[in-house]
Amino acid sequence: MVDPNRMNILIFDPDRDMSELFARALETCRGSKCYLASEEDEVLALLKEVAFRLLLADLGLIMVNDFSLLRKVRRLFPQVVVVVDTFLHQRDGVSRAMELGALGYILKPVQIEVFRKKIRDFLSIRHPGTDPDVHQ
Repeated sequence: MVDPNRMNILIFDPDRDMSELFARALETCRGSKCYLASEEDEVLALLKEVAFRLLLADLGLIMVNDFSLLRKVRRLFPQVVVVVDTFLHQRDGVSRAMELGALGYILKPVQIEVFRKKIRDFLSIRHPGTDPDVHQ
């Protein structure tokens, strides 16, 4: 049985170690379940199968094909909060991602407690016009 209060989080990052670090940091917070993906097709398939509250995505992967994945996620899954993880030198990409619907960003390298707080803050924000209780 699926816990309706559980927050499902999808982590899209090519670095398996980074993905696992993010997942461990978030799953130790009560009520979170993380799924990992390293390919765009995996992200879209998981989004169709699981009701996610948040997609944490590596900016480099999001920028591929002129942000096509971000555009698809915003169009098909508007209830999903999108946050990009990035390095400081990728400021232009962050600005573009936010223009296209990413709610915010997290700078790498991260401090775990700061990371957890930022994710909690992002999860507390609702996209205008979406009902958090309605899932695709």
